[in-house]
Amino acid sequence: MQIGSVIRKYRKECGLTQEEMAKRLGVTTPAVNKWENGNTNPDIELLAPIARLLHISLDTLLSFQEKLTDMEIETLIRQMGDKLEKEGFEKTYEWAVQITKKYQNCNMLIWQIAVMLDAGRITGACGNPEQYDEQINAWYEMVLQDENEEIQYHAADSLFGFYLRKKNMWQQKNI
Repeated sequence: MQIGSVIRKYRKECGLTQEEMAKRLGVTTPAVNKWENGNTNPDIELLAPIARLLHISLDTLLSFQEKLTDMEIETLIRQMGDKLEKEGFEKTYEWAVQITKKYQNCNMLIWQIAVMLDAGRITGACGNPEQYDEQINAWYEMVLQDENEEIQYHAADSLFGFYLRKKNMWQQKNI
């Protein structure tokens, strides 16, 4: 969620008008309106006062989520599966790139996204599978750095399979 949407949502929950919020923060009403419409963002010095005024944390204001619950990960992966089926590989890949940026600290999600896209490449769900190799490999390597040994193991296993498939493809091309 964009910061403007977060501000609008919590401002309304607090029962504040844009004008009231502006007065309390010492800014103009059009400034608050521009934030909520996504035309501009608040100055960094206003982030803490905005969060306090809206009774939310800075993490909530900035839509920062370090870890997702298993249920949230499962929901996103299910959504990804539906996208693959309905919208195809390329659109799902673009969606996945955005999701991994949004939840860049959730390595379990990133690993599962990489595995699903890797499987899509193997099964021929995309036209040019090699063009996705670099990103999928980067995700596996990134997840390999996780502090959780279970996630490291999954990433190492997936990365090994990835390289083994690449080696076999290379050998087949050179026969």
